[in-house]
Amino acid sequence: LLEARWDKLILAARGDGKGAVLVDPMTGSGTLPTEAALIACDMAPGLLRITNWRGIGGRGNPHRYPPCVRWKDFGTIEAWDEILAKSSQRAKSGMKWALSSSESVPKNVKIVCNEMNPRAASLAQTSIRNAGVNGLVSLSEGDCMDWDLGGKDPTKTRDVLEGRTMFVCNPPWGLRLTEDIDESWVSLREFFRREAGGCESWVLSGNKDLTKILRMKKSRTVVVKTADEDLRWLQYHIFHKREVTNRSEEHAEQVITE
Repeated sequence: LLEARWDKLILAARGDGKGAVLVDPMTGSGTLPTEAALIACDMAPGLLRITNWRGIGGRGNPHRYPPCVRWKDFGTIEAWDEILAKSSQRAKSGMKWALSSSESVPKNVKIVCNEMNPRAASLAQTSIRNAGVNGLVSLSEGDCMDWDLGGKDPTKTRDVLEGRTMFVCNPPWGLRLTEDIDESWVSLREFFRREAGGCESWVLSGNKDLTKILRMKKSRTVVVKTADEDLRWLQYHIFHKREVTNRSEEHAEQVITE
């Protein structure tokens, strides 16, 4: 998400109050929207693990003091405690800002996601809740081809803010899910065409043949290597559909008249 500059979009929203929106049509277990929410709230890496620890049988929090505090040149435990206190306060202030409204938007940060697989959707809901960002992230369940953000119904308020919305997605590409893969990418293509006009989208893929189903020209490629997998984080700029004019019909009528 940092490669996609989601953090820059958040900074822009903090500066001008015009909001930031992230959309994930195939969220899986909810990793991308959860991380996006933590970035928006200015949550320091590792802080969630410390603050969310629930000990069993009175066991102390093993994450409270990382190994670096035992280094000879580290400093003092008091200094670490002060860093934690400041980080916690920043996260609380960040969450308050993200949930607050401004003159332009009802909520400074809006994150919406969707998942078709019921088991994955359940995992995503658990991840979002455990991260403490369920007030910021909303989850829908179903095929993204049927997921309406206002692109189908012109009378519906759009969830998408043109110029302030980022689409992200990690669709199935054959590693864990192997059934109906092509159909998933077709659904994603149709969703992008209907809902993402005027926005940028980022798609994670490990199969270049599947990305061809999108029928879109990529703007940027970021190489991502995880374990033995060689992946690509692909950026697409999606343009609005061209409006069909009546010029051809008028021309045809003119020819017939003549």
